[in-house]
Amino acid sequence: MQALRRTQPFHHDMKTKPRYPFTAEQFTALSEEERQAVLAVAENLSSRNLKISDENLSGALNLMKRSEGCVPREEIGDDVLQPIRRKFAAVFEIAIELAEAELKKRRLEEHRDFNFCLVIDPSFVAQTHVVVLDYDRPVCYLHERCEARKFAFATLSEVAKAVLSAKAALVDKAIAFTTKEIRILVEGGVVHEVLNVPPNIQITVLDYDTDGAEEERLEASPVDGKLCVISQFEG
Repeated sequence: MQALRRTQPFHHDMKTKPRYPFTAEQFTALSEEERQAVLAVAENLSSRNLKISDENLSGALNLMKRSEGCVPREEIGDDVLQPIRRKFAAVFEIAIELAEAELKKRRLEEHRDFNFCLVIDPSFVAQTHVVVLDYDRPVCYLHERCEARKFAFATLSEVAKAVLSAKAALVDKAIAFTTKEIRILVEGGVVHEVLNVPPNIQITVLDYDTDGAEEERLEASPVDGKLCVISQFEG
């Protein structure tokens, strides 16, 4: 008896992976702020200016795509921790740069009001920890942890949201930790001391009663330019 030949090919249920996970169409659909965030991440990883195309976006952001392991197999070198660190750094370094720019727009000064320091503890078996500290003060602006395999993105929109959410968190925390000033204007009275000043609050007393004040203590008032004696009390 002659065996029957199979004339139809086998059908597989497995979904075919797209050739380009990140596309120009996805990029066009982003807001301007999201585009800038994605471009900054792509250029951080590729170290070059990027011309927008499916191939260029997917090539530059290959490390960020979803894969079965902690990073795509083709990105693994001699040290598996290095590409994991690069993947997290690509997002959080850009978030820091954007946060710094935003804080400067709000007239906060780097080194005086904030000084971000990024620390990444990569792992391929446990969670990777990402911490943003202050170089000069005992302040933690951000602490996130995630398995490297789960820190991966299906679309450019997901990449942008990761960057911008980290940026927003840094800006909010930096503003919260910034020293705030309260000015007290005094005429005909004496302020000897200010007690129980809350943390991150600076009290500035402007005393316009300058009769008998030592000449070297006289300064121009930041309010109206008149001579006064300025005293400061910090929490």
